[in-house]
Amino acid sequence: MELPAYTFCHPPEKPRRKSQTLNFSEEGFPVVRPLGWSRQPLVNDTQENYDNSGACYACVKQSTGPTPAWLKFDRQVLRFYGFFKEQVDERVEENTRFRKCTIYFYLADGMIHIGEPAQRNSGIYFQGVFLKKQKVPNGRGGFLEPKDFQLGRDITIYSHTFHIVGCDVFTKRYLMKQRLPVGDEEPWPNEPLEEYRAHYRTSIKPHQKEYALRQFLDLDGKVLRFFCVWDDRAVPYGERRPYVLHYFLGDDTIEILELHERNSGRMNFPMLIKRQRISKETPHDLLSQKKICGEKDYGPKDVYYRDTDLHVGSYIRVFDRDLLLHDVDEFTRNYYRTKYGYTEDMLAAIDVQEDGPEFARMEIPEHNGIGSEADSLMNCIMLVPKAPQKDFIKFIYKDGKILTFTCRMVEDHTHKVHPVDKTRMMVFQYFLSDDTIQVFEPPARNSGCVSGKYIQRIAAPRAPGTQRPYNAGDCYMDQKLYLFDRIFELMEADEWTLKWMEEDPATFPLANYEFVANKIKAAIRGLPATQSAELSKSIRGPDPPASPPPRNPCNPMPPVSPCGNKCAEMATPPLSSKRPCSPPDPISQSPPSWPKSPSASQLNPAEFNPIVIKDLLAKYQINITKQEVSTLERYCKRSNQFPNVYALLKSYF
Repeated sequence: MELPAYTFCHPPEKPRRKSQTLNFSEEGFPVVRPLGWSRQPLVNDTQENYDNSGACYACVKQSTGPTPAWLKFDRQVLRFYGFFKEQVDERVEENTRFRKCTIYFYLADGMIHIGEPAQRNSGIYFQGVFLKKQKVPNGRGGFLEPKDFQLGRDITIYSHTFHIVGCDVFTKRYLMKQRLPVGDEEPWPNEPLEEYRAHYRTSIKPHQKEYALRQFLDLDGKVLRFFCVWDDRAVPYGERRPYVLHYFLGDDTIEILELHERNSGRMNFPMLIKRQRISKETPHDLLSQKKICGEKDYGPKDVYYRDTDLHVGSYIRVFDRDLLLHDVDEFTRNYYRTKYGYTEDMLAAIDVQEDGPEFARMEIPEHNGIGSEADSLMNCIMLVPKAPQKDFIKFIYKDGKILTFTCRMVEDHTHKVHPVDKTRMMVFQYFLSDDTIQVFEPPARNSGCVSGKYIQRIAAPRAPGTQRPYNAGDCYMDQKLYLFDRIFELMEADEWTLKWMEEDPATFPLANYEFVANKIKAAIRGLPATQSAELSKSIRGPDPPASPPPRNPCNPMPPVSPCGNKCAEMATPPLSSKRPCSPPDPISQSPPSWPKSPSASQLNPAEFNPIVIKDLLAKYQINITKQEVSTLERYCKRSNQFPNVYALLKSYF
């Protein structure tokens, strides 16, 4: 296909020779001739050697001459398919032969080349180039041109008449573009020799005699493999033993190999029966006659096992031993499927595996409380115990990282706590570097309890009802930990602990806002319409602060004191540097102590309180922990979209 502006033209160059001006006259005197251009036509520079039909309009307009044909039709060849008849004498199979050829017409110079593809077993010695590249006369005083080739017609080239049956796509497009007749394609003729050979292949072949060596030549090296088992537990000290049976198709012999199991107590003999033909019936006179194993004169073949006698799920008797064939390999399965037409059900394997004896397992005893549980476990695993290996990589990355919570002792129906212990506030620490815990009690004034370590740093004990110790994911607010017959409830966490939990949502899902929000939304959707509306009305946040009254420019003091004293009623400020509402200077400051939880009477329902939100949602069977309420509160502070948790819960409806 020719595209505009993509056809490159070479216009013929003009002669740029100057005529000679300095010369000599006939008398020998130098003369000067007038200056002028002499233009002489180039050799073979005629219009018929040029063709501008393939050039674009811009190239033709700019060029001073036409495009030469050898450049336009460079590497463009017309290809025709044809054949010519050749007479064959003194042959019964054929009297005429059709020799197929390919005719190439080169458009650049009008030359023709004829090639003959080589045919296998044709008997023709000279095949390949039938006619070398040259111009072929047409018998009318000229040479053959593309218009002389037409499909379905004959063309004579040097006394050989070629019948053209087809051409390629480029040739057909070129003829149609030049408005030349193309013709209709025709199929290749049937050669008499091919018909004779086809008839010879389908003719009935005579019966071939079966030779004894033919089976060996055709099937040597092909072996059928069967997996079998012999159950001899009916006799005293009998057992169940596996074997592998090999059937050699080359000479119909069989060998049976032993499969050695671990710790079976038997010698590693290579095989049970060496390669030989095995009789279907066990001969009982082997000791009185010479028909022993390995004799070449086996007798009739029906007496011995053949490949048709071996089936999956059948028994074969080998010297008074009944072997069950329960499986085959892939080659054997394909052999029976292709030769005998066996189905997949007939070749399906049989499960002969039996449940082994139940051995007594060594149970690991409970920890006696002496030393760490990991050290005691090494005494149960190995005879010479070794120190348990620590996770050094974990120690490097998490050294110094501690989860810190305030905790207290609580009771249940099985654990009772003294009233004094209920008021004791303690600090629980979980060390992430080696999964150890520690509980200590900070000093409290007039508590009557000795401060210090309550539980020294030890490995985390196992959670009740499980075989795993407490991990970092078990540490969150409102969680109850069972430590040495005491129940510790985790109450508050420090800021670093809360940030660490938010950065690791996979270990601490209750610190993940999306997890908590989806949990509460799913619980709210499951409520009936009446309860959902009642819960929505019950959730209300603090009242918005009242706008302050306009300040009087004549009164320098604010109208209301933040502390609520009567200093706001004073007309002028006091002379002292301190305001009357300021607290007095403390004489002595008491040591810091852990804050106590406010009583129920001191709580303002309009203010945010995790306990109030927990109790409110618990009335509607929505159980959340203090950790989840803290997650919602911290989300409100980060997002700046909701003033408090009440407004956030309102958005869930």
